Amino acid sequence: MGQNPPLSDADVQLIEDKYEERWDDEAYDRAVEVFKVRVEDIGFEDPFELLSRYNVKSYESLREQLKRGPAMCFRAGWKSPLLGERIDLASVVSKCEHLSGPEFSGGDRVVVLDFWASWCDPCLEAGPELSDLEDEFSGRITVIGINNESIFSETKAPDRERLCEFLEENSDGFRYTIFLDNAEGHAKESKLLFYSLHAIKNERQNWIACVCV
Repeated sequence: MGQNPPLSDADVQLIEDKYEERWDDEAYDRAVEVFKVRVEDIGFEDPFELLSRYNVKSYESLREQLKRGPAMCFRAGWKSPLLGERIDLASVVSKCEHLSGPEFSGGDRVVVLDFWASWCDPCLEAGPELSDLEDEFSGRITVIGINNESIFSETKAPDRERLCEFLEENSDGFRYTIFLDNAEGHAKESKLLFYSLHAIKNERQNWIACVCV
C-alpha cells in the first residue's frame, strides 16, 4: 500500500459531500495521493484512459468538477421551483434532432424525460428499464430521451454518426423516442434539466429519469 494510509471516514465525507465554499483542497490532495498508490499497486498505468470516458481528463479537472458540486437536481433536499407548472416539451425538442423511436407531437399527458449520455453507465442501465416502462404503460405515458454527451460539462458539438451507431447497436434497449441535442445545447441550456423535474429511481436506487406532467 505504500506510505499513504487509507482515507478516514472524515476524509471521504470531505470529498464526497463538500463543495463550493465548503471545499477542502488538502483532503482532495491526500485522496489523490492515496489513489495514485492504489493505481500503481494494481498495475494500472494510466487511469485516465478509463476516466476520460466520464469527461475526467486530469486530477485538476476533477478537482474543478468536484469543487463546483453536483447539479442542483442531485443535491439533498432540492425541490424544483417549477413543480406543478405546465412544461412545453415540444418547444424544448423543437431544435433537437429526432434520431429514433416514435415522433413526438407534444400532446401527451405524462412524459418521462430522460437526459442521458452514452458514457454514463447508469444511463445505459436505465435505457432498457425505461423502454419496458413505456411498453407496460403504453398509451398512458411517453418516454423521451435527449442525448447530450457534454451534459454536465462545457457544451460541445454532437457526434451524430457515433450516436447513431450506438443506437443501432443498442436498439433493443433504447426503444423509446430519442432526440439529439443541438450544437448549442438547446435542451441542456433550457434549464428544464435542472428546474422542472421529479426524479425516478430504479430498484437499485439509481437516479434515472424525470417526469413532466
